[in-house]
Amino acid sequence: MTIHEFIEENRAAMVSDIIDLVNIPTVYSEDADSGQPFGKEVDRGLKWILDRAEVMGMETKDFDGYAGEITAGDGPFMIGVLAHEDVVPAGEGWETDPFDAVVKDGAIYGRGTGDDKGPLISSLYAMKYLMDEGKIPAGTCLRMIVGTNEEEGWGGINYYKSQAEKLPDYSIVPDGYFPLIYCEKGLVDFDLKISLLDDKSAEVKVDGLYGGSGRNVVAGKAGCDLNCPPNRAEEIAAALNTFEGVTTTRNGSVIEVTAQGKSTHAMSPEKGLNAISVLMKSLASLDCTLSLGDLVDKYNRYIGMDYNAEKFGCGFEDQLSGKTTFNIGVLRYEENTAVLEANLRYPASLPKETIKQAVEKTCDEAGFVYAEKDYLPPVYTEPDSDFVGKLMEVYRRVTRDEENEAFTIGGATYARAIPNAVAFGPLFPYEEELAHEANEFLSIDSLEKMTWIFAEGLEALLGMKK
Repeated sequence: MTIHEFIEENRAAMVSDIIDLVNIPTVYSEDADSGQPFGKEVDRGLKWILDRAEVMGMETKDFDGYAGEITAGDGPFMIGVLAHEDVVPAGEGWETDPFDAVVKDGAIYGRGTGDDKGPLISSLYAMKYLMDEGKIPAGTCLRMIVGTNEEEGWGGINYYKSQAEKLPDYSIVPDGYFPLIYCEKGLVDFDLKISLLDDKSAEVKVDGLYGGSGRNVVAGKAGCDLNCPPNRAEEIAAALNTFEGVTTTRNGSVIEVTAQGKSTHAMSPEKGLNAISVLMKSLASLDCTLSLGDLVDKYNRYIGMDYNAEKFGCGFEDQLSGKTTFNIGVLRYEENTAVLEANLRYPASLPKETIKQAVEKTCDEAGFVYAEKDYLPPVYTEPDSDFVGKLMEVYRRVTRDEENEAFTIGGATYARAIPNAVAFGPLFPYEEELAHEANEFLSIDSLEKMTWIFAEGLEALLGMKK
């Protein structure tokens, strides 16, 4: 059977499997029981995938709920597929239920269709094709590693690495872009804590300040309540309503303020609109004193609408990977402190110490308390290597795209997790990035094409056995 015949025969099953998996809301949760380190739904998603792979005839292993392993073939030379089944929160702005996937206009709509459940299922079927057709040579095997915590700190893949008997010799990560990604920026997740100086003499009291859903997502919504002098409430509401994306609801002298942004992946914050920043800018424009004026002032002075961290003192750039990107994904309260959950991605050529010193200098000046939450070093694979060359040859042969080259990104994929791994698909150069956004979808045409590429790409890598 050719790969085209296989895809035609299995198209409906692939779509059905993606829908079933998307309908499990695998968002990180602390409602875990024993053996469910990232929550019940994440564990349910992992078990669903492993059960499906067993039905396909592959061997599986559950690593205590932290990760899953799916193997086809039994040789020591191993080609890996690193994918993840957890997803970011749905966020605002969906036209359909994000966890009740639907097919319309030739695409599957739902959270995780593109990042990363659709590509995971596509890769699984590519493995099945190679297994069923006897295309896994003696002495080799294919192994999918299913991550469960990619969006929230990589606890799953790190646990897997500590327990696995062997890691793949080479791997693809279907969680990026075609043609191929050979370099990823460094990444630091951190919190900025700001003591709230509640000015009792201020004209307007700010309550209930909130914003965002995750540090790796540009905040789609933010808001607060303003307790105003009765004789100024109408004037203040009118001033706020002049801001694009800001709406108000008035109840006497209390104004409920809502800022609407555009959610997108934090690796490309310039493609979205940060609602927290919109809210802070609108509050700063008011002709009155605010009880949390110090917070509003510091936010606008050191962060504002700047996506490249220049105000924050980290506006670095290199030729290899471009400019720093900076996102405040969440604004929340913690006792008498405001907490800003930040995500900073820096040029690959810079040492972490340079970034750390710049961040600490700004924090000292601004009075922020810095707390690092996660760090991922940059990753680089030689673009002229045989490994990259084989994958690029498959991509060009299938797509007939001779123009687009392998490139670098600010995103963080599992290519950083183990040696000899690169992000390979699933997004094609002509497609819009919808990961972490509302109305995420996967085109069925793209699903078919990526399955073809994954099957031939994995087969080519199996041929690297010496």
